[in-house]
Amino acid sequence: MNKLFTVACAASLALASLSSCCGKGVCSTDACDADAAVSKATVDSISMAQGTYIGQAVLSNYPMMQREGSVSKEDIIKGIQTVFGADDNRGTQIGIQFGLQMLNEMKQLEDLGIKVDRSVMLNNFKRAFLSDSINQDDAQQSYAVYQGMIQKVQAENKAREEARIAASPEAKANVEAGEKYIAATVAADPAIKQTASGLAYRIDAKGDGKPVEGSSRLKLKYVEKKIDGTEIVKTNDNGRTTYINNVTPGFAEGLKMLSDGGKAVFYVPGEIAYGVNGIPSRNVGPNEMIVYEVEVIEVE
Repeated sequence: MNKLFTVACAASLALASLSSCCGKGVCSTDACDADAAVSKATVDSISMAQGTYIGQAVLSNYPMMQREGSVSKEDIIKGIQTVFGADDNRGTQIGIQFGLQMLNEMKQLEDLGIKVDRSVMLNNFKRAFLSDSINQDDAQQSYAVYQGMIQKVQAENKAREEARIAASPEAKANVEAGEKYIAATVAADPAIKQTASGLAYRIDAKGDGKPVEGSSRLKLKYVEKKIDGTEIVKTNDNGRTTYINNVTPGFAEGLKMLSDGGKAVFYVPGEIAYGVNGIPSRNVGPNEMIVYEVEVIEVE
């Protein structure tokens, strides 16, 4: 559709340019006479051709529109007729464009559970728009307030969803399995310690090089797996380069106990591993415990 509309826009611009220059008396007489002499038959043919190619272009994108939600062809035609029936006035046309943008934004808000009161929104739009002047600082502040409200709703929605997942039978079962695994592992190996966050660890070699810190760029050789032994990630012997703030919170906590050359095993509870969202693409469930066997090859 983009290609078709690009051609259409180019043609429209060419016609607009010709009309504009004739209106200003700066084109050749022949061109102006030709423009004035366009027959009704030609106009009808162009109208038919325009309607046909745009209809085909919209139809080619109709399946994509349907994937985003049920849309009837009749409603699309109704929308076009509404625009065609509006005042042939540039201000009205601009208003239609802004109105469509505002409707799109309201739809995005509805996806967050915010059903905007259109009359309240429109009244405040008019109050702001009909003012005699605009203070840019005030405008930026208004936008910041609006963004702050949206971010607050998004954070609340996220917290509710995470609480719902955390209370699910799968998440509870994963937490219980992790706790039992840690208890059994600690009981079997006195060298394993545990931090206040719940992270359990065994330091096989602390390392004697540069210490791992909060902003460290690291080269690590490690195996990341579930408590049943299923591997999630396994680096090659050359290791993988990453930043410490790019790994899970529990893994980062453990790495900060090491220096260049260090080796350890970390048993990371799900809450400080991949959390309630897990990683479905890697078959990591909500609040599922992760075990890391790691060697710090280099601290850059």
